[in-house]
Amino acid sequence: MMTAWSFAARLIDDVARLLRMLGKHRYIQEVDHRLHWTVDVALSDIPSFAAHAAKFAERRRLSKDLDVGSRDPSLWRPVDVEEVIGVLTAFWGPGEAVEARHERLRKAFEEAGFSTPEHEAFETNPEEPPFPELVMLDWVLLPVDQLDADRHRGALEALELSEDEVSPSTPIYQEGSTISIVELLEGAPRGILEEDFLIWSEGPYAYADYVFRGVSKAAKLFEPPVGLRDFDEDD
Repeated sequence: MMTAWSFAARLIDDVARLLRMLGKHRYIQEVDHRLHWTVDVALSDIPSFAAHAAKFAERRRLSKDLDVGSRDPSLWRPVDVEEVIGVLTAFWGPGEAVEARHERLRKAFEEAGFSTPEHEAFETNPEEPPFPELVMLDWVLLPVDQLDADRHRGALEALELSEDEVSPSTPIYQEGSTISIVELLEGAPRGILEEDFLIWSEGPYAYADYVFRGVSKAAKLFEPPVGLRDFDEDD
């Protein structure tokens, strides 16, 4: 089961710093970010995305049996964090080009046979995300038994003080907020998120909480993240 932490990141620059820090701390084992083909189409006014849109269009032309509305993993391409930030800025930032990008995304959705999910922005269950997710944000933390006594002392001490159950050899999987067409079109009116950005993590809680607090500080967010146990303490 995953638990959510909310981060004090509502401006695009805040979210950008957060995403960068989530992928470069000393507890990270793997980063996996992916982008759906419809996003490249929508951002075809930007040269770097236009090149991928053109490549995908050629693939469609040559592969008549390709179902662009399916769950085929190849319909998402791996991207780095800077491309993710570029996508969010292109959809959430200011400028006359933003509405045209929104319209191209809607058109690509319709032509592929997708229906627009009926949920408010950033109010989905990560266990049952809408299809398709357009920007997928995933991280994996080192298993506890791979933590170094000196290099990773902070998390190890946090675990010792907690009563969390630990599966020593199991990596810790984390996910960003679900980003579907709803989030790209409606998630940041006037460039500001209406809710704090969420990151979800598997247990042990103390491990993830320690890492997230360090990430928040490194990203220069004005408040530490809030997890489930913070609410429990307030109650």
